Amino acid sequence: MAGTVGDVMDLMTESPLLALPGKVRERERRRTATDLDERRQRHADFANRLRDVPYSEVIAVTQFIDELTPFSTQHGVKGDEFENVVVVIDDYAWTMYNIGKMLAGIDKPDRTQRSRNLFYVCCSRARRGLAVVFTHDLPDGAETTARNWFASGTIHP
Repeated sequence: MAGTVGDVMDLMTESPLLALPGKVRERERRRTATDLDERRQRHADFANRLRDVPYSEVIAVTQFIDELTPFSTQHGVKGDEFENVVVVIDDYAWTMYNIGKMLAGIDKPDRTQRSRNLFYVCCSRARRGLAVVFTHDLPDGAETTARNWFASGTIHP
């Protein structure tokens, strides 16, 4: 489908064969309402933004959830091996782990251990090629540890 979530919802609204679920129909009704309190306005804004999402992204995330893509989470690959692995680390998205702080040696001991274990699982999945990508700058000291751990590789700060 080349359209958006809103296009699909409009198609369902117009079709005698498809019906929007009641909660979605109610959310659609409220998304253009005026004089909403702050909470309901946030919901309306979300519904309006959701309508602009390409429907192909809904299909892609469904395929990912159903494990029909070559991508996985760090937790989903334990015990598996792959020829090449790309590990993408976004420490701002996690609270239980912080790979950057773990590499820098500046995190709490319990989170450091969890982070080290998770990082090991991620990096040990590769048979041949491994790339680790951080979406944010590393804390001071983390790059030195990475250079020591990955001495045979190339580090791009």
